[in-house]
Amino acid sequence: MVAKRIIIVGGGFAGVKCARVLSKKPKGHDTEIVIFNRENHMVFHPMLAEVAGGSLNPDSVAAPLRQMLPGIRCRTEEVHSIDIEQKKVVFKSYDERLLSLPFDQLVLACGGDVNLSMVPGMADHAFAMKTVGDAIALRAHVMEQLERAEVCEDETKRKWFLSFVIVGGGYSGVEVAGEINDLARSSARYFQNFKKDDIQVTLIHSRDQLLPEIGESLREFTADKMRDSGVTVTLNARAALATHTGITLKDDREIRGATIVCTIGTQPAAVLQKLDVDKERGRLKTRADMQLEAHDGIWAIGDCAIVINGHDGKPSPPTGQFAERQGKQVAFNIARTLSGKTTKPFSFKPVGQLCAIGGHKAVAEIMGIRLSGFLAWCLWRAIYLMKLPSWSRRIKACFDWSWELVFGRDLAHLKTDTTQRVSNAHFKNGDVIFSEGDPATNFYVIETGEVEVLVGDGQVIATMSPGDFFGEMALLNDEPRNATIRAKGDVEVVVMGRYVFEQISESMTPLKDLLARAVKDRTRAKSQD
Repeated sequence: MVAKRIIIVGGGFAGVKCARVLSKKPKGHDTEIVIFNRENHMVFHPMLAEVAGGSLNPDSVAAPLRQMLPGIRCRTEEVHSIDIEQKKVVFKSYDERLLSLPFDQLVLACGGDVNLSMVPGMADHAFAMKTVGDAIALRAHVMEQLERAEVCEDETKRKWFLSFVIVGGGYSGVEVAGEINDLARSSARYFQNFKKDDIQVTLIHSRDQLLPEIGESLREFTADKMRDSGVTVTLNARAALATHTGITLKDDREIRGATIVCTIGTQPAAVLQKLDVDKERGRLKTRADMQLEAHDGIWAIGDCAIVINGHDGKPSPPTGQFAERQGKQVAFNIARTLSGKTTKPFSFKPVGQLCAIGGHKAVAEIMGIRLSGFLAWCLWRAIYLMKLPSWSRRIKACFDWSWELVFGRDLAHLKTDTTQRVSNAHFKNGDVIFSEGDPATNFYVIETGEVEVLVGDGQVIATMSPGDFFGEMALLNDEPRNATIRAKGDVEVVVMGRYVFEQISESMTPLKDLLARAVKDRTRAKSQD
């Protein structure tokens, strides 16, 4: 008998649960199960904020798929497209070739991708919270800001270093704000140049209450307790622009901060955008049994799908508990399909909802009972501890939590940037990119907009436009900046660190000659003035 191949795209809650149930092979059928996921581990997203806040080590929330799913073929190639007619999954191999793998049953559980470009400048200046790497980078950045504040003599700049802005008041935003607030304030006692009251954490939310998914009384409790802990909760506020100095709101208010975390903005996974099937706001429309409309044998679950819950007739919310139940039900439906039986519609009555809000407090709604404070926090930790996908991760998390309660959060952090890189930056009208006398650290190329070159008491001596570059003279001559560069309107620039600039300029003779001519021309122009 030829084995039936079942391919699962996505290694999150829905995909992993589906694979686990399917691994108990349907009786009377020989099946081969393949799961595609770009990372070789499942990320336990509800605890990412604790990694960023130093309560958990990163490996506690990353469960290796191969160890979790013995007997299942785990592949980390990126799925490029789905050929529905030919029933093939097209993927990029390790050498970038496009290869295909046929399937008998396909489960799409690929969730969504982060889309920071919803707000201008957000992709350039904000941290996302999607992967373990995001959480590690954010934690390192927070500690770096505290270290910079410790040695900064300028009071205004020190206050900026100690200001953290979180955009989005859903589960992720509330949990990240609480964790950053706890990490920064609990660490302040080890520094001499500032106190915990100097820490400023601002949570921005576009609605009139936080956590729209839970009951109103718990929403009010959440906002009150977060304010009590020192978090500034700004409601009915929409971010309009992100720059290197902070967030500008729709009403033109500016909230300054050296750290921006964005928990809003998602888009369908790239592979789903190419799929020519019925969708609603980018999410796949399904039948009651979670098969795509008009496509037998292709199922969609989790955040990437609109699955109507038979319990209340409403679309399932994009939460972990619903994703797991959908994964389990799809696995049963696939088994029934292979056995020639009728599939069953998805129906699930949610058990409850939990959210940690920092300061050893949480809010919870379990089987209609609402809890808040320390008791809810203990319940939150107990429930999520048991939801971790393996005993090894449960023991790691339990040890980390116990260590933190006794010894406090660890201030040591690993820097994630091993070398300088090329990046982008967004500046708004009037922003100073660097000032005369500043040390030379970066080289800039203008992509869009214009900048002004100022000397002395603010005299504008030149204007630069797209394609122009600046910052090379001080780098080549190893001296401080000899002019101030200021944005004239909104500006996008490519930023190249000193090391990368030196490497490229030395190895590329035409670029080196071009820079030399630019320095010569600018020096001549300056002497003539």
